Amino acid sequence: MGTFEEITAGIYLISAGRSNSYLLADHDLTLIDTGMPGDADRVIDSIKKIGRRCEELNHILITHAHMDHMGSVAALKKVSGAQVAASSREVAYIEGLRKTWTMGREGLAGKFFKGVLFLLETFSFHYEPAGVDIPCQGGEVIDCFGGMQVISSPGHSPGSLSFYQREKKIIFTGDALSGVPDLKLPPRLGCADYREALASVQKLAELDYDMCFFGHGAPLQKGAALRVKELGK
Repeated sequence: MGTFEEITAGIYLISAGRSNSYLLADHDLTLIDTGMPGDADRVIDSIKKIGRRCEELNHILITHAHMDHMGSVAALKKVSGAQVAASSREVAYIEGLRKTWTMGREGLAGKFFKGVLFLLETFSFHYEPAGVDIPCQGGEVIDCFGGMQVISSPGHSPGSLSFYQREKKIIFTGDALSGVPDLKLPPRLGCADYREALASVQKLAELDYDMCFFGHGAPLQKGAALRVKELGK
């Protein structure tokens, strides 16, 4: 079970119910986030459903190095040869030099959450590391989907990124914003630095976009920037 649907022209939502990935189709293909370990087949099937080939996947953009967003990056890179773009602050996690459960979490609840993640990542998840080809700090424009601007939006994780297409007026925020069950601030539980997360919301509120695509929950398809501005007040 899961979700595969075209949200707007050339943008497809892929979800197994845990987190969202987005397949962007124009002259080539771009994937934003990969889902959990074991979700690669779901992405590959989605590519085939729109009549395209895995070899057309040229870029994989990772919003942050949590397992539910980058868990299948190695498998998808192998079948496609795609370049992987991710935060320079989180390369070590994606490349397997550091365990993702060691990433900072705020407060006592965060420490408990880290313990849960340690158990899951040690005994349940089977993560295969992958090389990062395009380490990003924010401000870069990646040559995909008409030019995707990298927006540094840390807080949920130390190096969280959002990806912004100015001409199409769309933004992909990962977990810098929550869409569950509707637009919300990122939940404090799981944040590396909640104050930094709130500052990132303010930064995202200053951009001009109509549609906002989250790491969890349904996208906002109209008037998204205004909604985010109201949220950040």
